[in-house]
Parts: sequence; structure tokens; C-alpha cells
Amino acid sequence: MATAIADAGTGRARARRPRRRGDRRRRIVGYAVLSPLIGFAVFPLLWMAVSSVKTPDELYAFPPTWIPDGVDWGFYRRVLDGTQFTDFMVNSAIVGIGSTAIVVVMSAMAGFGLARGGFPGRLFVSRSVLVAYVFPTILYAVPLFTVISGIGLAGTYPGIILVHVAFNFPFCTWLMMQYFRSLPKEIEEAGRVDGLTHVGIFVRLAVPLAAPGLATTAIFGFINSWNEFLLSFVILGGGERRTLPVGIYNFVGSEVADWGPLMAATTLAVIPTLVLFLFIQRRITGGLTGGAVKG
Repeated sequence: MATAIADAGTGRARARRPRRRGDRRRRIVGYAVLSPLIGFAVFPLLWMAVSSVKTPDELYAFPPTWIPDGVDWGFYRRVLDGTQFTDFMVNSAIVGIGSTAIVVVMSAMAGFGLARGGFPGRLFVSRSVLVAYVFPTILYAVPLFTVISGIGLAGTYPGIILVHVAFNFPFCTWLMMQYFRSLPKEIEEAGRVDGLTHVGIFVRLAVPLAAPGLATTAIFGFINSWNEFLLSFVILGGGERRTLPVGIYNFVGSEVADWGPLMAATTLAVIPTLVLFLFIQRRITGGLTGGAVKG
């Protein structure tokens, strides 16, 4: 009996070894394929950060110096002391947070209605929402400026927030619609049995279960608003409410760019979105794991 058990255990161990070897090979191949792609994506960010701490001589040296001799914070001092960079960052934070809050609420309601509603034309509307996001921004920049100017909101926080809401709403609605569709219908049916209305099911059941989707939508909306340039440039112009991308554009002249401060300002602009993404990414993973455990 003991011999049979030992043989069975040995057989299972031998069966596991090829699987482990196969998994290891797949990982090696995956790393070999992904490493160049990751390096290609990360290299511009690293070059930007390294260039921002070079001296002017190293920055414009040819051939370029890949690693500076030391860290020089001169470009950062020029950006923080000689420009309105902090004001631009505050403006972007106000616009990003305001537009993201509105977009998350509106896209959650619209996405749930398109995913669970039974009104006529629902399929046409759901497809039209995504098609609206496909058109390039420059096509509706002038019409949006005409509307915002007509209601007296050009150059103001409410004006650019409304424009960013219109810019982010289609894709965020599509994201939330797909997430609500992935939720089991049995939960909705159980809510109806308990006497919940359609609104009650949305507020008390769908929204808590869709927390990871809401977080993803918030990340997308905020980063899109933080990085958006064209609409902000058209609506705000050169006023006091300029956002960070519009403010950074000041370092680009008609004939030459001031590359040192431009690299420093861009590096500072990337840090908040990078930290936000890393922070909320853990929340998303935790929410997905918690939902799997509860299920």
C-alpha cells in the first residue's frame, strides 16, 4: 500500500516537472518579446528625466551624453521660480478633478441604462456613443468654442470643465456599459425580488459592484483631462486659467524650443498622473480580488 502511494506521488511529481518547464519557457519567451517593447515605450520618459537634470552644455552636446556627470537642478529652478508653473498645475488639477467627477457620475448612469435598459434604439445609441469618440478632436474644437463663447464661459473653469466632460463622456460611457454588462443578471433579479426599483438596483447593487470599473473610468478621465491640449488651448487661450499643457507650450518658440526647461516642466507634469495611476491600480486589483472572494 505504501509502495503504491509512493509510486503515485512520484508519478504526479514527474507530471508536474514538464509543466513547470513549459511554464518557464513561456515566461522566458514572453519576457524576451515584451522587454524590447517596454524599453521602446519607457525610453522617451527616461531620456526626458535625464535631460532635465543635465547642464546646458551636456544637453546640447553632440554626440549626446547618455549619463550626465552630475545632477543639475538649474532647469527646475527656472521652471518653478521664473514661470507660473504651479498656477498651471493647480488649474489642471481643478479642471481634471471637476470634469472627472462629472464624467464618472454621468457615464455610470448612461452605461447602466444602455447595458440594462430596454428602451427602443438602445443598440443604435450604444454604438453611436463609441463612434462619437472616433472623430478627431480638431473637428469639434471650433463648434465647442462657439457654444462655450455663446454662453459666456470662454476662459473660465466651468467652460473648460464642460468641454472636457464632452470630450471624455463617450468613451467613459462605453467603458461603464461594458462593465455593467459583465455583471451577472441574477443580482439584478434578486434585487427586484427584494422590492428594489431600477434606480435602487443601480445605486445599491450595481454601483458597489462596479467600483473597479468606476476607478478605471476615473483614471482614464483624469489623465485625459490632465494631458489634453487642443481644446484647452482653444477655450482658454492665454488667460489666467491656462492648464498645464497650454502653459508648457510657452517653452516652444516660433523658431526654437527651450529644451532644458521644457524637459523639466514635462517631467514634473508626468509625476502626478504616474503616482495616481500606481495608487489606484492597487485599488482596482484589490477590488477585483475582493469581488472574486465574495462571489
